Amino acid sequence: MINVAYIHTNLTDVIAMNKRLNLLIVMIVLAMGIHVAKAQRNIGPPSLTSAPQACGTLTNGFDFTAELSPGNALPTNNEFILELSDATGSFANQSDITELGRVMGPNNGTAATSNINFTDISVPTNANSDDFRIRVRASEVDIISEISDAIAFHFFDDNLEIILNGRDEIIFCNVASFAKEIAVEVRDENDNSVDVNTLKWEWLKDGAIIPGENSPSLIITEVGRYIARVPLGLCNNFFNPLNRSNAVDASLINPDDITIVTDDDFSFCPDEFKELRASLIDFSYNYQWIKDGEELDGEISPNIILPDNDFGGEYTLRIELSEDCTLITDLVTVTNEGSSITAPLPEGLILLPTQILTLTVETDAPIGSTFRWIRDTNVLIQGITTGPTITFDVPVNGVGDYRIEIDALFPDDPCMTMLFSETIIRSAERFDIVIAPDEVVDCEQDPITITLTEMVGITSTGDRVPLTTEQFNFFDFEWFNDGVSTGETSLSLDVSRSDSGGSFELRAVFRPGGLPDAVSNNLPIDFLSSDIVLDITPPVLEPGESVVLTAPLNANFTYEWYIIENGEEVLIDGETTNTLTVTEDGNYFARISTSLCTVDTQTAVVGGPAALSELIPNVITPGGNVANDSWVLPNSFSENDVEVTIYSSNGKIDFQKTGGYNADWPNDSASQASELIYYYIISRSSTVVKKGTITVMR
Repeated sequence: MINVAYIHTNLTDVIAMNKRLNLLIVMIVLAMGIHVAKAQRNIGPPSLTSAPQACGTLTNGFDFTAELSPGNALPTNNEFILELSDATGSFANQSDITELGRVMGPNNGTAATSNINFTDISVPTNANSDDFRIRVRASEVDIISEISDAIAFHFFDDNLEIILNGRDEIIFCNVASFAKEIAVEVRDENDNSVDVNTLKWEWLKDGAIIPGENSPSLIITEVGRYIARVPLGLCNNFFNPLNRSNAVDASLINPDDITIVTDDDFSFCPDEFKELRASLIDFSYNYQWIKDGEELDGEISPNIILPDNDFGGEYTLRIELSEDCTLITDLVTVTNEGSSITAPLPEGLILLPTQILTLTVETDAPIGSTFRWIRDTNVLIQGITTGPTITFDVPVNGVGDYRIEIDALFPDDPCMTMLFSETIIRSAERFDIVIAPDEVVDCEQDPITITLTEMVGITSTGDRVPLTTEQFNFFDFEWFNDGVSTGETSLSLDVSRSDSGGSFELRAVFRPGGLPDAVSNNLPIDFLSSDIVLDITPPVLEPGESVVLTAPLNANFTYEWYIIENGEEVLIDGETTNTLTVTEDGNYFARISTSLCTVDTQTAVVGGPAALSELIPNVITPGGNVANDSWVLPNSFSENDVEVTIYSSNGKIDFQKTGGYNADWPNDSASQASELIYYYIISRSSTVVKKGTITVMR
């Protein structure tokens, strides 16, 4: 018999148990869902994928990536931001963190890892470290990636050009040692100057970094190859050679090693090929050939081809290898085994109306040699030499091309030399005369002498042919001051300071008549004083303001303005009036030129009180004038962290003191300040703060 009540009871229990089981399953599923919804998505450390280092220019960019872990969707407006640490790799200071770029997503939910990609990211222009690190941050949720390993980030403007020492080599001769300052300049793509102090620097000698030298200039005391470089860490190779200057070789030359050479010996016949050469040929050097003590005009190559005429003599060669080394070779004697015309005809001559012009040549051809005078193609006269002088009188109106030919007598002339000299004789339509001071004039000189320096005849073709001094006798001369005759009729005139401000000219009248009078250039005469003081308005340069420097105004003056930097005079381009507007502290002066002379004004010191106190003197005048007997520095350089070192011109330490400077030099000079130029370096806490030169004037 079936117990219905029992079955009903158990069935009810089963149903209740199933409901409890289903509820438990639902609760588990809900719990799992809540856990999944709350799971944090992670970002791995980002990496640079497009290059080993981020070596940035104005035009390139780099790719970075980071892995995003699986998970539910992120807000649709979420951006991932790529951030750069400070130069040490730290993210501790928010103000030192740089945003490199950002991308939208991926924000979708996913069961697989996805990539966050950043493309064409530029390197910040102030980045210069091998120790940067990067991270990725989400904009809408609190997710920050792991920090990357160190990545080199360096920026360099590859349009810049770094020039060392003006591309000039450093060459010394006739010295055992030396000291020389070299410096860099930087030009942009438009050839504008770039402030070298905005860049970091390091120096290399023979390929090795020079420790502790980080300024844009360097004092060298050893031979070697020097290069200045903007240090860019692991990117140095990438930017090489753009981030480095030209190489400058510093060397010592033995003058005895440089001589004049030729292919055989130094004896030639006139018709032979005759070449002299320097044993050292470098077209960056300046050469000047000298014969018998006189410079040969235009002969500035390392070799010289001797002419067929009058080439015998004593030759030397001056070579300027650098601004610090100019040498002159031992002389060589070149022998002419034949003959020469030792005084040839001038290149051109003017034949004045009514004048009988005498042509004259001098020769060392043997007596008895044959000569011929030729006009155009016609032989006018021929004969036998009886001495060194041969003449010919050109008849009135005898213009034309003239030539003398000499056949040297054999065997007295073993070369059987054939000599000639030529000139062109023309008539003048008018005359031009030039007056100028007869010598280089000192601005303090009183009086000065002005003179006729050139008188030429102007031909129908416009050629200018100098007149001979004998032809001056065909003219009457007269001097004028501001259009008024002075009564002076000689070829020169003394002008005193009392005549300053006048304009002078010389007039010439051709005495036989028939030709126009000649009037010289107008020559303003303005005397200058050597103690001109510039006006400074206002006298103190306030922050953000300017001052105006004013020199004496004169329409006949020309002006150049200079600032003194590190003891050197630096021309201020484009400033050619009598005023200069200044916005920076410094030492300024004007160079004023007149038709007579040039003088520098007194130096004007521009700056506020603090700036003025830091100026370093670059000249001392020992010898009892008290004010400039000693090299006196501003009071701030007497502090204990200051070190002063002074070098002589041969690189030896002449003075050195730590713990502050107190006008100790030249009293404590090892050389008694006997040289003209010294170099100084001032350091504060082992960092160079000032360097330059000192000129000793006695």
